[in-house]
Amino acid sequence: MLPPSPTKSNSSAVARGLQISKNLRRHPSIGYATAFVCIGSASLLQWLALGQYDGAPFLTIYPAIILTTLIGGLGPGLLAAVLAGATQFGLFIPVLHWVALASYAIDAVLCVLLIVFINRTLDLLLIDIDLEKQAKQHQYLLATELHHRIQNLFTVIQAVIRFSLPGEAMVQASAVRQRLMDRVQSMSAANRAITDSMGDGVRLVDLIGGEVRGFESRFELSGAAGLVMAPQMTQNISLVLHELLTNALKHGALSTPQGRVSVRVDWVDSVLTLTWRERGGPPAQGQMGSGFGSRILGTFAKSFCRGVEAAYAEAGLCYTLEIDSDEISCIDPAARIWAESAGGSTSGERWQPAVRHAAPSV
Repeated sequence: MLPPSPTKSNSSAVARGLQISKNLRRHPSIGYATAFVCIGSASLLQWLALGQYDGAPFLTIYPAIILTTLIGGLGPGLLAAVLAGATQFGLFIPVLHWVALASYAIDAVLCVLLIVFINRTLDLLLIDIDLEKQAKQHQYLLATELHHRIQNLFTVIQAVIRFSLPGEAMVQASAVRQRLMDRVQSMSAANRAITDSMGDGVRLVDLIGGEVRGFESRFELSGAAGLVMAPQMTQNISLVLHELLTNALKHGALSTPQGRVSVRVDWVDSVLTLTWRERGGPPAQGQMGSGFGSRILGTFAKSFCRGVEAAYAEAGLCYTLEIDSDEISCIDPAARIWAESAGGSTSGERWQPAVRHAAPSV
């Protein structure tokens, strides 16, 4: 799962603040004590800086009333208004005018009522946040259950493949069963990544890392790091990557100790270009055949890609996909992947797939 964004972190902080304020209003004694503390502090400040507040006697009082009402609610807010009026007309306003007193009373009561209304609105917002958290937790439980059922379905498919194909010797000789099993396992791994993402999208760098796990020292990965994919695109690219890795292990660069593979991910004008380039292995032979693997890299890839190109060179296979799809987005255009090779990264950092979390934080 992707790390929480700053926006989500700020939302969590606001929610915690609202919850603290709501909990404080459940204890009237805290609110009434706050009224005395706030009005006393505001009056003391006004007294110490009497020259600064000359002609504006209520300047420190209204913030104190607002703060008290936010913490204590209606009762402490009205008490703060009464205490504030007593201090102002008793200490700072030498002549009592009933019109001024009535005007202050109306203003103070309206101020308290307005803050009470804001408190209730924020309480409703907090209820909505709690309901959203519960819904997200419920969604996670449903997604987990669906994940288990799909994994069980993959297991059943593997069993059907294992026991339905004819002749054990024939199956082993043709490697049909093993190739089908490998592809099903690759689809299962992609499904697990989709489930773990909790709808936030699967990072392309994590998908590549999962496919080449165990061979990291023989891969270089470079380019854009902030790309995330929708579920269907995740499954499509997973199948293509699995086929490329299988071919590299059997016939390409990874079939020899000195062979290496570089994978580059570029994101330009909302178009993903993924380049798989092999070197150090045997020369790439011929064109794509008519086998199932060749159809994945050919016909199947063309069904969701704008461009598919396979170059067979003396240095090794170079396979390029161009994808223009709304199922791919970039969450951080400035993020780049440090390239790593078997000899070590020039940046001093190592590329590692991100660790996925088992459950969302609620």
